Amino acid sequence: MIEKSNITAMKLSINFFKGNYALSFGALAILVVLLIFSAIPILGIIFAIFYSILSLSIQIYFGKSVNEIETIDEIATKASETKIADFLTKYLSIASGGFLGLFFIALLLFFIFFIISIPFGAINMQYFSNMNSNQLMFEMATQYSIPSIIILLIIGFLLYVFPAVFGKIIFSENFNEAFKNSFLLLNPKFWKKTFNKEYFILIFIWSIIVTFVYIFSILLSSTFILLPVALLLLYLLSLYNAAIYVFAKELLIDEK
Repeated sequence: MIEKSNITAMKLSINFFKGNYALSFGALAILVVLLIFSAIPILGIIFAIFYSILSLSIQIYFGKSVNEIETIDEIATKASETKIADFLTKYLSIASGGFLGLFFIALLLFFIFFIISIPFGAINMQYFSNMNSNQLMFEMATQYSIPSIIILLIIGFLLYVFPAVFGKIIFSENFNEAFKNSFLLLNPKFWKKTFNKEYFILIFIWSIIVTFVYIFSILLSSTFILLPVALLLLYLLSLYNAAIYVFAKELLIDEK
């Protein structure tokens, strides 16, 4: 049985990449093209949505592959046997259900955060107009500190639960199940299942790694020559994330 750890997740993502370079580079090229097209005004929204769904589909394929193997080395064999069409589209329906559910949740959270901010949000421009920049920053920080703290706490907790939710999406069998499982993010009964030491350690380390890699990738992408390295790093991160999601789901209290 594979050890459910961050190191294992890293090894799985790297071994999958090494198991079929053509598969990974082909998928990455298609994602980059979609990302470029997403910059087109208005029409780009369609490409952006398809990019997101395709990215989720890739993670779901990798996540299900992780669930099917007994040793880390077997993931390379899985990669070598994978056709790019399957890698990208085999679980497109499940990815679409998960994306739609998470999109609705994002809209709902945006509305909730907006409601939280309303009591603090009325800005008297005449009052602020006579202040210098330091006074303005202090007043704004004071006025919005309470809703900001509340919103950050909510976001932080949901990010803690999110890996397990996405793990449930990965294990979904169809569009409807994936859509339904995405709403576990708002289910207090599901939250309780994440309150255990193994899950906390896994996600705490994961959050540090993800933050570091994202920052490092942004720095690399600022140089055109190193942009391909940044894109490859983000691709490997997406596979690593998918493995973590599978482990997170398996570490839930009632599923260990």
